[in-house]
Amino acid sequence: MTREKKKTEKNSTTGRLFRKMQTKFTLLVAVICSVLMAVCFAAMMIINTISLEISIGNTLEAAINAEVEGVSDIEEKSDCLIVVIRNDSTEISGPLGDSVTPDDFGRLMSAAQSGEKKIELEDGRKIRIARRDIEVKDGRLAIFAFGDFSETLSSFAKQTLGMMFSFIALTVVLVLFAYMISGVVLAPAKNALVKQKDLVANASHELKTPITIINANLDVIKNSIPAGEYDRWITNIETQTKRMNELIIEMLEMSSFESEAYKPLITEFDLGELVEGCCLSFEAACFEKSVGIEYSCSGSPVIRSDEKGWNKLVTILLDNAVKYAPDSSKISVNLTRAKKHIKLSTVNDGEVPPEKIDKIFDRFYKAGDNSGSFGLGLAMAKVITGNMNGSIACESSDGKTEFSVTVPLNSTHR
Repeated sequence: MTREKKKTEKNSTTGRLFRKMQTKFTLLVAVICSVLMAVCFAAMMIINTISLEISIGNTLEAAINAEVEGVSDIEEKSDCLIVVIRNDSTEISGPLGDSVTPDDFGRLMSAAQSGEKKIELEDGRKIRIARRDIEVKDGRLAIFAFGDFSETLSSFAKQTLGMMFSFIALTVVLVLFAYMISGVVLAPAKNALVKQKDLVANASHELKTPITIINANLDVIKNSIPAGEYDRWITNIETQTKRMNELIIEMLEMSSFESEAYKPLITEFDLGELVEGCCLSFEAACFEKSVGIEYSCSGSPVIRSDEKGWNKLVTILLDNAVKYAPDSSKISVNLTRAKKHIKLSTVNDGEVPPEKIDKIFDRFYKAGDNSGSFGLGLAMAKVITGNMNGSIACESSDGKTEFSVTVPLNSTHR
C-alpha cells in the first residue's frame, strides 16, 4: 500500500471513525489499568506500612521487655534510648543519650507520660515511643524506650515514591501497548464499516438503473393509455419511484463524500457569491411559504477550498431551514470570515426539541415526521464539514434554530 493511499484511508470518514474507536478503546484500557494499578499500589502500601509498624513495634517491645536488673543490660540488647524510672531516680542509657538535648529529653518524657506513641524533634528526627510499667519489691518501675526511626521512615518514603513512579510508568506502557494493539483488535470492526459503506454504494448504483427503467416505462404507459381509473395507480407508482430515486441519489452523494477515493477539487472561489446564488435558487420555495431570506456577509469571502462540497453544504442547510421554517417567517443567512476560520450560519424560526439536538446529525433520523426528507441531509453536511476539518453545530432556543458551520482557513482537506 502506497503512502498516499494510506494517507487517504486515514483521512477518510471511515478512518476518522476508526481513530475515534481506537481512542475510546485506549481510554477504556487506561481507566481499567489505572484503577487496577491504584488498587495494587494501595494494597502494597498498606501491607508495607503494616509490616513497618510491626517491625518498629517489635524493636521497641524487645527493648522494654528485656529481662533486666539494671539499665546496662538493656543497653546491650537495644538500639533505643532507654529511660528507667525507679521511685524517684531516673536512669538513662542507649545510643541516643548523647545526641538528645535537655529540651528534647523533656519533650520526649512529656510525650511518653501523656501516652503519645510518636513525636518529631526540632531537628527532624522521628522518634517512636514505648512504655512498660513493672511492679518491683521496692516500688514501681517504669521503663521507656525511645527509638529513632528517621532513616527507616525516610527509606520507606523513598521506596514508596519509587513504587509510585514505577506503577505510573507501567500504566503508561500498558496504555501505549493497548493503543498499538487496538488496530489489530478493532480490525474486524473497521472491515465491517468499510463493507457496510461499500454495500450502500453498490446497492445504490444497482438500484438506480431499474428505477430509471421503471420511470421510462411509466412515461410510455401514461402517454399510451387514455385517462381513466388507472391514472391514480400510475400516479402513485410514479410518486414512489420518484421518491426512491431521490433516496438513491442522496445515498450515492453520501457515499461519494464518504468514499476513501473522494478527492476534493481545491480551487479559489468567492464563497459569498456561491451562498448568494444558493439563496436565490430557494426563492421559489420560500415564496410558496411566504418566507423571506436575508443574507449578510462580512470579511473577504474569497477562499481556497472544495467548491463542490461547499455548494452541497449550503444547499443542505438552506433546504433544512426552508423546510422547517413556519409560514410567513424569516430565514437569516450569515457568512463571516475571521483570521483563522470562516463561519456560515442559518437561522430560522421554530425550535428543535432538546432531546433531538444530539440525534439530528444521525443518518436517517428525521426531526419532523411530516418533513418528507430521508434524514440524510444533515448527516451528509456533517461528513462534508468533517472532510474540511471543520465542525457543524445546532443550537435551538427562544423560538429560533441556528445551524453553524466553522471551517479553518488553513485546514488541509482530506
